Amino acid sequence: MMHSADGDESAPSTPAFVIDRHLLDVLVSRFREALDAHWPGAILSYSFKTNSLPWLIGHMRRQGVWAEVVSDAEYELALALGYAPERIVFNGPIKSQERLRSALREGSLVNLDSRREVTWAAELAREEPTLSLAVGVRVNWDLEAHCPGESTTGDEGSRFGFSVDTGALDRVIEELTDSGVRLAGLHMHRNSLTQSLGVYRAAATVAADLIATRSLDLDWVDIGGGFFGNLEGSPSFDDYVRVIREVLDPVVDPTRTRLVVEPGGSVIAVPVELHAAVLDVKDVGERRHVVTNASRTDIDPLFRRRRPFAVTTDSTSEQRLPEQIIGGFTCMEDDRLTRLQDAPELAVGDRLRFEAVGAYTMSYQSSFIEFLPAVYVRDGERYTLVRRAWGVEDYLQGNRWDDVDDPSGAGAPGADLTGAQRRP
Repeated sequence: MMHSADGDESAPSTPAFVIDRHLLDVLVSRFREALDAHWPGAILSYSFKTNSLPWLIGHMRRQGVWAEVVSDAEYELALALGYAPERIVFNGPIKSQERLRSALREGSLVNLDSRREVTWAAELAREEPTLSLAVGVRVNWDLEAHCPGESTTGDEGSRFGFSVDTGALDRVIEELTDSGVRLAGLHMHRNSLTQSLGVYRAAATVAADLIATRSLDLDWVDIGGGFFGNLEGSPSFDDYVRVIREVLDPVVDPTRTRLVVEPGGSVIAVPVELHAAVLDVKDVGERRHVVTNASRTDIDPLFRRRRPFAVTTDSTSEQRLPEQIIGGFTCMEDDRLTRLQDAPELAVGDRLRFEAVGAYTMSYQSSFIEFLPAVYVRDGERYTLVRRAWGVEDYLQGNRWDDVDDPSGAGAPGADLTGAQRRP
């Protein structure tokens, strides 16, 4: 399909991700309304790792949503897309010393996650005592003990944060305090197998116990992300925030201590679809195989999903087939996106739409066989291209493909480093 000059189209070319802007805004608004109802002044931040599409990040910033980042690269992406440092939540165990120091100096909300970060924060406080440094620390707590069957790591425990049970957390608090760093927050996020209210009740319970038993006066409690998000079903955003408030209310003053939430998939998963087209149809024995220009790598990059995708098609065939195996464009036999049961027969050129595929899909995409597909934003019936489909020129950008062992130094014809000086 030819693109118009302003990037608007009546329908997207395929394959392409499509973001329903209205649905995205509804989910963000619902989360904000829940926070306003139960914890006014709370911080709604968006998890970059879930989907770091530049248009999406820019849109979140314009909606007043903070950035939640877990690496130097994500932090720098936030700055490049217009975020002020003081509206960035900086998490994760791989911060560099340079970026951590600058984030602390510039007023980002920083949660320490590793031993070296504690050492660096303490060193900075001693070097520059007038900074009045305040940090949060990530708490390593036993999810399985509080919610049996919920931990993604079983009895092996989590590698993130500082353990309550071994005393590591208390030692960190003591080291920070002795160096002049104020403990300003607790970061309670834990990965879980479900999105039940019980997980968040447990996180808040552990935080409440720490606040009470350590006499903590905090600026924030960061409960993390992982919430369920949909227009229907439960728990709702209101349910989550209400439970967290009920548990923490006896030990914190919500007008003094801010709640921090870090939704990712709960606001971006449902608004995104993948549009694909049928390239080939063939019968092998009693099986009908349908080849598309999409791939399982687009919508389930780790090939872990067990529940079926919600799929709609534009087939108008009156013939229905008991089963059609929908495959991708790669050479992998297990690149099978779904199976349609008792559905209209698909033909070459028919379109398919895979729904609710916005979380951990674009972020995990690779250049395996095909490059990145286009991304469109849908407003009603209007589609706007926000990322063009990648071609060879995009893939080669910043790469060098001459012979580095060429003794003449002349290089191969056409060798290039986009954004850098060409070799003579």
